[in-house]
Amino acid sequence: MNRFILSKYHSYKVNHMEKKPVGIKNRESNIELLRIVLMLMIITHHLIVHSGLAKNALFISMDVFTIIAVNCFVFISGYYGIKFKAKTLLSFIVQAVFYSVATYLIYHAFISTEDYSTKELIHSFFPVTYVRWWFLSAFLGVYILSPFINKGIDSLNIYQSGFILIALLYLNCSYPVTKYNFYSGDGCTFFNLLCIYILARFCSKYIKDIKKPLILYICTYLLTLLLIYILLANSYADIAWRLIAYSSPLVILGAVLFFYTFRKIKIKSNVINKIAPLCFGVYLIHDTADTRSLIKGFIEQINNAVTNPLIMGLTVIGIAILIFIVCASIEKIRQIIFNPIIDAIDKKRSVLFLKIEKYNV
Repeated sequence: MNRFILSKYHSYKVNHMEKKPVGIKNRESNIELLRIVLMLMIITHHLIVHSGLAKNALFISMDVFTIIAVNCFVFISGYYGIKFKAKTLLSFIVQAVFYSVATYLIYHAFISTEDYSTKELIHSFFPVTYVRWWFLSAFLGVYILSPFINKGIDSLNIYQSGFILIALLYLNCSYPVTKYNFYSGDGCTFFNLLCIYILARFCSKYIKDIKKPLILYICTYLLTLLLIYILLANSYADIAWRLIAYSSPLVILGAVLFFYTFRKIKIKSNVINKIAPLCFGVYLIHDTADTRSLIKGFIEQINNAVTNPLIMGLTVIGIAILIFIVCASIEKIRQIIFNPIIDAIDKKRSVLFLKIEKYNV
């Protein structure tokens, strides 16, 4: 009898007490740190490009360094595989609508001298349809299709998936040479993000590690920079800028090597793990058309007052860090308010989404 009781107790302990709670993920702090670094790079890139600072060697070098960040973000998602959840999709959309509407109202109520537009306000309620953020609209397409992409890639062998990958990259990466690409243009498209996601799935399955990725990344960066300077010196500015388009092979390669560099870092930090989930909110806040206009004017004023490029470069980095801190704080407050609402809505999600989630790998 005692044995029977002990056996039942042991069975209960195994089945209930020793299982990890559902939904808890062991976040890799090195990859979460990478997300934070990438968002700082994206902010810096936006400060340089939107303010027209890329006119001297320092800012060109900074721009070439930061341009890989978007592709690297998508590569992370592809490498670890998106697990489709209706709750996450809803969270993306609610987050986007909130910031689209809020920034429009605040900017036009307190900052802008332009006339209020009812049409633009209505458009702000549909940020995906009216492409308030190109990345959001493109990435949501990848997110929605991810269960089927994951299944498809995992069902193919290395030769089949390799052939598809080479074909997709060929179609995706011709822009720097041809100036025109029906599929992906300069890379600010769904097709480019799809190609990078599939590339990452392939690497996750067949390329677990790369030897000395940091050295390879530095070589790729310097090669890109050298080609840019040579092209600019010979009045081929158009080709030079196409060389650092999101769909450029060098930019994609740099993003991959940058990812593998951080994969080798050994670090555990709860602070990093808590900050990283705020990054997408940081992107949405700082890159609305209204926020962009405000930041652009601010940077231009500083640039007119600062004549030393090095000091201006350090100032831009400092402003990028400040923007990250402010936007991350706003996003944290939004999450505290909205997460309970999202949880309540998620409890009533449709049967269709439940079936799609079950289709995940």
